[in-house]
Amino acid sequence: MRIALVSDVVYPYIKGGAEKRFHELSLRLKEHNEVHFYCIKWWDGPSVIKKDGITYHGVCRPRKLYEGGRRSIVEALAFGAALVVPLLRERFDVIDCNQHPYFSIFPCKLASLLRGGRFFVTWHEAWDDYWYEYMGRAGFFGKAVEKLALRMPDMIIAVSRRTASDLERLGVDKGRIAIVPNGISIESIAAVPASDERYDVAFAGRLIKDKHVDILIKACALASREMPLKTLIIGDGPERASLEALASSLEMDGLVKFAGQVDDEALLSLIKSSRVFVLPSTREGFSISTLEALACGVPVVTVSGERNSTQELIEEGVNGMVVGLSEGELCQAILKMLSDEGERKRMAARCPSSVSSYDWDALNEKLLECYVTTTRP
Repeated sequence: MRIALVSDVVYPYIKGGAEKRFHELSLRLKEHNEVHFYCIKWWDGPSVIKKDGITYHGVCRPRKLYEGGRRSIVEALAFGAALVVPLLRERFDVIDCNQHPYFSIFPCKLASLLRGGRFFVTWHEAWDDYWYEYMGRAGFFGKAVEKLALRMPDMIIAVSRRTASDLERLGVDKGRIAIVPNGISIESIAAVPASDERYDVAFAGRLIKDKHVDILIKACALASREMPLKTLIIGDGPERASLEALASSLEMDGLVKFAGQVDDEALLSLIKSSRVFVLPSTREGFSISTLEALACGVPVVTVSGERNSTQELIEEGVNGMVVGLSEGELCQAILKMLSDEGERKRMAARCPSSVSSYDWDALNEKLLECYVTTTRP
């Protein structure tokens, strides 16, 4: 098959769960298929390049992804407009578009209608009324775009049971939804040794408001009154400067390390050297960093919330804990996890088996089956 993957952001230039998903799946899809990736031109040199057997099409120049802490509408519109001509030049058996930033869905639909091929959208989160929280009164526009976008694909690939349920609630027929979750490379994770650096608490993810890393830092400051505590923050984003200022104001300079972006091996090595992984995010389609932490044998603390699908991965007291979003509750969960090393180690031993079904190789086969069996309505 000729397969086109479409996303404005692409790994490793931008690192996040959605980017990692398309990257890992594309490396497997290209083994028996011709794979093209349409994205923003994040690299120097020609607009079209071939790398690892995949053809990358840079359709427009990079712009700021975030403005005022939110994804840029200008960037989303520019990318969507730039897709039209390149997609219409080719014919693909499958077009699979990343849900965000929505406007790219429409030129993909146009290409599917005019040039043929089955059209899929990989959907990470159904926002619905969250648009008003995200954009204020202008949220009606985002909500309208989302509802229209939901009508475009032949099939929607939901990354979690929660996302699939939310899509049904928004009126998408169950027969148009397939669940193919995010995954991990279990063999690669097992081969990475733990770092010589040692941390008590680790977080990995994009530093944006919905991750609530500020509450994690405050919780660690409280917990450090009870026991010595070293915290590692892996990742980058628009909130980094304010988070570093917060750590400094709490006199946590020597106790909180901001590692920034790191490569895959370093990320896994650092997680393995940590005693507990904390993800205080209230908005997660399906957290790859949580999968990686569990595969590394590190128990996870996450928070309850309607939009946090990470909860699907946590079995209370078996591989982690789910608590409320407050510095007090996070502090108590961290202290409970770290104060009983014997119980923490027993929990750590159970973590890898809890995610053994999420290997990318198996998920790739599931995705291919979806591509092949879906028919045009």
